[in-house]
Amino acid sequence: MGISKMRWLSGTLAIFLLLSVLAACGNEDSTETDQANEPAETGSNGGPNSQNSNGDEPEKAPAEKKLLKFWTSSPEIAKVDAPGVKAIRDKFGVDVEFVPTGGEGFKEKVNLMISSGDIPDWMKEPSFTDYDKYLQQGIISEIPQELIEQYMPKYISWLKRFLGEDPFKYVRRDGKIYALPVIWDIGIDGMELAFREDWLKKVGITKTPETIEEMEAALTKFRNGDPDGNGKKDTYGMTASSENIESMFSSVFGAFDAYPNIFREKDGKIVRGEIEPGAKQALEVLNRWYKNELIDPEFVVNRGNNVEDKVLTDKTGAVEFYWWSFLPGNAFLGGEQWYDKLLKKHPEFNFAITGGVKGPGGKYGISQYNPAYASGVVFGKQLEKDQDKMIKYMQIFEASQFDPEIYEKLNFGEKDKQWKLSGKETVEYLAPYTDEKERQKLGLGSYSMSGSFNDYDFQTSYTSESSLRQLAKDTRAKGTRVIDILAPFNKPVYNETQDKLKQFTTQNYIDFITGRKSLNDFEAFVADWKSMGGDKVLEEAQQVYANNLKQ
Repeated sequence: MGISKMRWLSGTLAIFLLLSVLAACGNEDSTETDQANEPAETGSNGGPNSQNSNGDEPEKAPAEKKLLKFWTSSPEIAKVDAPGVKAIRDKFGVDVEFVPTGGEGFKEKVNLMISSGDIPDWMKEPSFTDYDKYLQQGIISEIPQELIEQYMPKYISWLKRFLGEDPFKYVRRDGKIYALPVIWDIGIDGMELAFREDWLKKVGITKTPETIEEMEAALTKFRNGDPDGNGKKDTYGMTASSENIESMFSSVFGAFDAYPNIFREKDGKIVRGEIEPGAKQALEVLNRWYKNELIDPEFVVNRGNNVEDKVLTDKTGAVEFYWWSFLPGNAFLGGEQWYDKLLKKHPEFNFAITGGVKGPGGKYGISQYNPAYASGVVFGKQLEKDQDKMIKYMQIFEASQFDPEIYEKLNFGEKDKQWKLSGKETVEYLAPYTDEKERQKLGLGSYSMSGSFNDYDFQTSYTSESSLRQLAKDTRAKGTRVIDILAPFNKPVYNETQDKLKQFTTQNYIDFITGRKSLNDFEAFVADWKSMGGDKVLEEAQQVYANNLKQ
């Protein structure tokens, strides 16, 4: 997932993205004798109980509880006696300890522990590069797939919705799995194109634009037709940010089936959209729009907050952004979104939302994120000799993120004591827990034991009003899943070259759009891109595809 693009998320999403409670620390190896003396468990917590030859249960001393450690960046919330944590301790028969991360970065702290030989029980979301490094160093444990399927079935089901039938394809190495994959599931179809529907009506357009020609006609009227009714020519058809080349006017590039800065496959060949012929066609359209003043001229310097300002101050009639910003906040995450803020000013306001506009060949789409933005959760090598402990962690990860009973107690507390379901089927806190400080005293808050595995369909069932859930579902369904298929794989040549190529592409694209450079020079740009290392990048990408994804 692109970090800078993530910063575009609205404040509401930032509140509801679960705070990361990171990896379990401590190097608590168990001897084979200790494991032999620990009884097997029944139900979801383990295998069948052993019996003696008479069928009677053997008498054993109570086994010592496993101590599971979880790091937290929110020690004021993470309390071992909180309702949810107590429920976990009771259900899984473990002791829990939270270790504050303090001011030191998690990655730096983990690396320090590793270098001192104190390998954490588990680590959260190392990059794919670090994942391969940890594997080469021999410090992470194999995770048998059958254990994941047995103890984390809801997690597996969630992964398959977004990664397909082989959810381990990005973390499998030499036929083995060393990570519980993590995904950002709303990243795969989050970006959509929205038009001010009230502006469309004001300028006489009765339907949402479906083609690049219809979009151009709408943007022209947004610029020249005084859609805000103030008698001034101070509105633009569309705005964007040049901060990320892959998201700058992506719907226009999508209309020509060219998506800059991501790897895609066409007929078995890996391509990069920024050098495809379709990109030149898209740039020709954008150059025409710029000359005709349809595009906000400040797109060159805009950042995410600038784009938001221009939407909320009625300066633009079309924008690409996350679809939930275009809906009432209570349709998804709660709180105020762009929709709510604009509706306060304009009673007739609405957004008309689409997944893109069609080009001459009928293609359309917007560049999205590969949901596998990092490797996942990895276990320290010592847990290969303590699978009982590994299983406990897996069960708790599953329960804290996918089991309604545990999830509710962790995040909201006891139902009908700290909260209840409102008439709109959303969480409503009861006094005194309407006060966030009171909730924190009790240890309630948006955190998970793993800091990962956020199923937003499940989580937003507590924040979205029942009458608006279908609207959210239908709107999300409009998104196209155009992703960088090689994002999860280590690409050393690309890693060394990407910043230079991206900067070169961004500057040339800005020059093409604004007319500082003629589009007759597009082929020369492509040749320069390749000579700067792009040809080697494509060779490497083709090999990575062949080794990992080609059927």
